[in-house]
Order: sequence, then structure tokens, then C-alpha cells
Amino acid sequence: MLIKMFVIKSQRGLSPLIATILLVAVALSLAGILYSWSSQNAKETTGNLTDTTNEWIDCSSIDIYIDYGCTYHETNGINFILYDKSTVEIDDNITLTVIDANNTVRSASFAPNFVGNAMAINNNVITNDSDFQNLVKPLKRVSVQVDSCPDRVAYVTKCN
Repeated sequence: MLIKMFVIKSQRGLSPLIATILLVAVALSLAGILYSWSSQNAKETTGNLTDTTNEWIDCSSIDIYIDYGCTYHETNGINFILYDKSTVEIDDNITLTVIDANNTVRSASFAPNFVGNAMAINNNVITNDSDFQNLVKPLKRVSVQVDSCPDRVAYVTKCN
């Protein structure tokens, strides 16, 4: 009986010590995994936020508008002057969208080529100008936007 009590006492004394060590080891490893994941997630979130903020700042600096002298001829296409008063250089493509009297929509994209702060939009700039032929006059809406900033739109509501 004495031997039996000794064995039981030694098991009881050793078991809580091993359990405590294992519990501390598991807790420390989980804390390390959680720290590693959260620090990586914070870096990615901060980087994405910085990129998005820079894009918003660049887009808010874009200021383009169309002169009121917009003309359209069925065979010669569209012709107007696009002005740029932006504080950043526009280096992304520009998209021209036209809606004619029959609500036909035509679009074309081209590279910016401002001389000073003006750019003539005509069949020399639009590479596929045939898309803008045979539209029904008067054109209801002519809009121009920088592809990377679709909320920065310049437009006229009538083009003769």
C-alpha cells in the first residue's frame, strides 16, 4: 500500500507540471502566430490604403473641360478643343464618348497629346474615326474622361 501511494503521489506531482508547461507552450505559439498574421495584415492594409489615397489625390487634381466650339460633320467626324487645367500630368488614355440624336453611343480611346494646355480632338487624334461617322445630328452629349479617373468627366450637351 505504501508503494501504491508513492506512485500516485509522484504521478500527481509530475502531471500538473507537464500540463502547465504544455499549456504555456501552446499559448506562446498561438500568440506568435496571431502576432505574425496581424502584423502582415496591417502592412498590407496600410500599403493598399496608401496606394488608393495617392490615386484619389491624382484624380482630384485632374481638371479637363471642352470648349463650346464642338462641331460634327457626318463624313469628317467630330471636332473640338479639350483644355487641361490639371495640376498633374495626364499620362493615361483618354476616352471620348458620343451620344447622337437617336441615342446611339460611340466611344474611342486615345493617348493624350496636349500642346500647352490644349488638345484638338478630331479625326487626326481618333485612330478609328469611322466609328464617329454617320451619326445623327445634333449630338446630344459629347464627354471626355481620363481612363484611370472615370469620375473626372468633361462634357458638352450639344454638338452641332
